[in-house]
Formats: sequence, structure tokens, C-alpha cells
Amino acid sequence: MATKEEVEFLYDLERLLVTRRIEKPKGSYSTKLFKKGIDKIAQKLGEEAVETIIAAKNKKDAELIGETADLIYHMLVLLVEKEIPLDRVIQEMMLRSKK
Repeated sequence: MATKEEVEFLYDLERLLVTRRIEKPKGSYSTKLFKKGIDKIAQKLGEEAVETIIAAKNKKDAELIGETADLIYHMLVLLVEKEIPLDRVIQEMMLRSKK
């Protein structure tokens, strides 16, 4: 189970990405993605999804953990670009779990 600190990290990252989307500091990978727009962000998310699947099939935990981290990061970038708060996704998951 994730600790409160680990969960809070995702919200901290979300806030950082919102700031990067607005301020677009030079040298930031997130800025590069935001400047290229939704098509590039979606492409990267798709690439990371495929890499995560391949890592899972390779049965190397460290590789799967790394690719999953990349996947979650790019998903957060997509959500921030679309101005959808992480909370809305979590709320949807909670609703679905009650069905």
C-alpha cells in the first residue's frame, strides 16, 4: 500500500506540471511536451504503454517499475494538458468500484 507521502507525491507532481504548462521554463522536458501539444503527448503516452507491456512480459521487475513510472508521468501530463484534475479520475475509479 502507498503511504500518504507517496500519494501526496502524485499531487505534488500534478501541481508542478500545471506550473510547467503555464510558465513553460526552458530546459524542462514537460515544457517540451506542452509546447508540442496534445498529439505529441498522446503519442508519448502510447509509446510508454507499449513499453510497459513489453517490460511486463520480460518479467524484470525493475524494468516494469521504470516503465510504469514513465507511463504514469505521461498520463499526468495528458491530464494536465486537458485540464482534468487527477481527483476526477480517482473519483471515477471509486464510482466504478462500487458497481
